[in-house]
Amino acid sequence: MTVEPHKPEILITMSMSQSQIERLKGYGKVRQAGWGLTGVRLGEDELCRLIRDTDVFLVGYENVTRKVIQSAVRLGLIGVSRSNPVNVDIEAANEQNIPVLHAPGRNAIAAAEFTIGLMICQARHIDLGDRCLRTGEYLGTPMADLYVENPSNDVVWDLDGVSPYMQLRGVELAGRTLGLIGLGNVASRVAKLAQAFGMKVITHTPLRDLERAKELSIPIVPLQQLLNEADFISVHCNVNSDTHSVIDAWAFSQIKPSAYIINTARASIIDQAALVEALKQKRIAGAALDVFWYEPLPSNHPLLAFENVTLTPHLAGSAHEVPERHSRMLADDVIAWLEDRPPMNVFNKEFLLSRSG
Repeated sequence: MTVEPHKPEILITMSMSQSQIERLKGYGKVRQAGWGLTGVRLGEDELCRLIRDTDVFLVGYENVTRKVIQSAVRLGLIGVSRSNPVNVDIEAANEQNIPVLHAPGRNAIAAAEFTIGLMICQARHIDLGDRCLRTGEYLGTPMADLYVENPSNDVVWDLDGVSPYMQLRGVELAGRTLGLIGLGNVASRVAKLAQAFGMKVITHTPLRDLERAKELSIPIVPLQQLLNEADFISVHCNVNSDTHSVIDAWAFSQIKPSAYIINTARASIIDQAALVEALKQKRIAGAALDVFWYEPLPSNHPLLAFENVTLTPHLAGSAHEVPERHSRMLADDVIAWLEDRPPMNVFNKEFLLSRSG
C-alpha cells in the first residue's frame, strides 16, 4: 500500500495577494480565515481550533499566544506580515523551535513618504488652510471675474484686510535641519527624501547604525544636540525601556519654539502630557501625529483642540503596494523553508541558531 506524502497545511489570516496565495497552493493545502478574509480578527479559542493541524501559519493582526502555539500539533513555521511581530509570543515559539518570519521594511517607502507629507503639512499649514476653507473662515465674494477681465489684478483673498496668504505663511524645508530619532528602514528613506529637499539631516541612534549613517552622510549626535538644533524632529525608533517617553518635559524644554515634531512610529515614545503642555505653552511650533496612546482616538482628546496639530488615524504604513510586498517576502520565505532552504527574514534567528549550536 502506497502512502501519499504529507501535504503541508497552510493557514492564512493575514492580508495576502492572490498571486502569492497561488504560489503557496503549489506547495500545500491553503486555508484562509480571519483578518485577511473578513477584516475581523479571530479570537484565541477560534485560532486554537483552526491551527490544530496547521504546518504553516501566516498571520497579520491576530494575537498568537502561548495557548495558540501549544494547540498546534504540527506547527513548524509562523509568518507575520509586520516588521516587528509583536502579536506573537516569541518565547513560546522559541520553546517549540518554531521560526517566526517577519517582513522588515515592508511599508518603509509608504511610511517615509507619509512622514515627509506630514512635515510639509506642518511647514506650510496645508491642512489648516483646508479646514479654514471648509469652516467658512476664508470664504467671501469671489474676485475671479475681475481677474479674468483684467489679468493685471492680483487676487490675494483680501477679506476685509484678512489674507490667508499672510496669516498662513509657512516655512520651506530647504535649508532646515531634520533630526531623526532612530535610523532604521523608515528613517533611512525619510533621510534620503529630506536630503533631496535640501535639508540637513542629523540623527540620534544607537552606534549599531553607524555604517548606515556613514552611507547616508548623516552625523550621529547626542539627543540634547539634536533637540537643540533640529527644525523638524521625526520619531522612528522602536519602543523599549530606553526610548519609552524619551521625548518628555525635559526634551520639550530643549526644543526650539520654532520646531515641529512628527511621530509615525509609536505613541509612547513621546510623553503625552508633556506634549500637550508644550503645545499649550507654545514651546513648539506644532506637531503631526499618526499614532496615539489610545486608538481609536477618543472624542475628548486634548490634541483635537490645537489648530497647529495634524492628526491622522494610523495611516503611515498603509499603501496599496504594501500587501503585495509583504506577501511576496513571506511567500518567498515559506517556500524556502518548505524546500529545506534557509528563509531570509527570521525574527528569532539568533535564538534558534544558539539552540542548534
